[in-house]
Amino acid sequence: MFAFALRRALWAIPTLVGVSLVVFVLTTLMPEPSVADGLVSPNAAVRLDEMRRSRFLDLPRFFNPAPRDVRVRIEECINHIVRNTQDSALCSHRLSQIGGAGLPFILPQLSRLPVEERSKIIEALAPLARRMAFEAGKLSPDSATSLKFWTHFWDDHSVDFTGPAVRREVDRLVRRGSDKREADIRVLDTFALEAILSYMHEDTPRESLVRLSRLASHVTGRDSVISESDDVAHTRVVISDWKSWWYVHESDFTVLQGGPKVSASIGQTRFAKWVLGAATGQLGLSARDHQPIVDKLIAKAPHTLTIALFGLLASITLAIPLGVVAAWSHGRTIDQITSALLLVFYGLPTFLVAQLLTSLNRGTSDHGLWPAAALATVSLSVMTRQQRASMIEVLAQDYIRAARAKGARTLRVTVIHALRNSLIPLVTVAGVQFPALVGATFVIEEVFGIQAMGWETLRAIESHDAPWVVAVTLLCAAVTTAFLVASDVITSLLDPRIRERQVQRAFRS
Repeated sequence: MFAFALRRALWAIPTLVGVSLVVFVLTTLMPEPSVADGLVSPNAAVRLDEMRRSRFLDLPRFFNPAPRDVRVRIEECINHIVRNTQDSALCSHRLSQIGGAGLPFILPQLSRLPVEERSKIIEALAPLARRMAFEAGKLSPDSATSLKFWTHFWDDHSVDFTGPAVRREVDRLVRRGSDKREADIRVLDTFALEAILSYMHEDTPRESLVRLSRLASHVTGRDSVISESDDVAHTRVVISDWKSWWYVHESDFTVLQGGPKVSASIGQTRFAKWVLGAATGQLGLSARDHQPIVDKLIAKAPHTLTIALFGLLASITLAIPLGVVAAWSHGRTIDQITSALLLVFYGLPTFLVAQLLTSLNRGTSDHGLWPAAALATVSLSVMTRQQRASMIEVLAQDYIRAARAKGARTLRVTVIHALRNSLIPLVTVAGVQFPALVGATFVIEEVFGIQAMGWETLRAIESHDAPWVVAVTLLCAAVTTAFLVASDVITSLLDPRIRERQVQRAFRS
């Protein structure tokens, strides 16, 4: 039995991958951001580029034959700037945005460039120099002083632009923070960004988080900082914001080599980023309220799934006795009355049942039982009819007639001999019904005013919050797959013959 359960759980993995692939394909049908989306010159190209990158639209879908890292991006930017192409303005901004992480690839070749091309690169580096708190007068593009400045700078600080050195500096800042150490790291600019963000988690002392977020905000120009007076909730929002941003922009500041360079052919694709982001909780911030999507799902999904689960349990609890009674009185008055009532329930819209319950139970409409009761009507008719049909088929079996011929009482025949086998189709239907109940819960929450996952999803649709909608879709797919696997396992427990065949198959494979 354990072998079969493990086998079904393993088969759920490719199922989830397939579902995620379908959802990913659907997301590619969403309109891409354009200049018409509220973008105004002269920063239109920069903002459009950021919007595209936040959705990984700059990456290939499934395979990346030429992964890009900071070295490649620097070379591309230098080529556009010196040739003065139409993307030169965007590349100048990007060169400043990459900042200190690109200096190991810019400064060594700066003296080898012709004077005119060198002046353009130095001009593009001017915002970086100001950010690093250097005097702008030393960086005049028309003067050889700028070249001399950058040459001396690299001679003095090249040893600091190494991985071990920067990690050591950031570690010292976290353990024994001081303004002097913070100023030293500021000179390294974005080269220290990976080490800075690696220490930015909830267990880090508050004073260190303040310094780290201040440094990250300074070198990137993003207004996302932690102060001493911030509460835990705001701190988590800021940390999540930085983690999500780094997940998108990591390749701007890091070098790919060895194994990571090989795996980047798959890892630096839209689908891989999308799937890995969902698997690791890097779902970003909600576009509606800028709260971490993972935190919102953790807070709101249990309420929605609990209501759906209680609705399913209520449907099963009512469907079994109703189906058994209808099967025993097949064709009689009780069967006809039951069928008519179930048809009425089947035809009633869910929102109408929910509204009637809120009207009849004012003052207790927010109680968890009423939403579950309203939700039970969604699947009650289907499951009762399934139980009735299954019970009628089982009662016609030879072993049931033999039991009745031996004088077994009706209750014993029903409970001991017939009920267990008749539950197998019902369990299968229950596994399929749960996704429909989750969808109906969205309507129930709106009527009862329950601000859980369904309510949040409707607000997300109204505000075009695509990240939240995609996250909810993936969660629902995972929960649905889990219920289908559980349905198969319960079915094997109810019927020893099915269990024996399934265990034999598991061992043969």
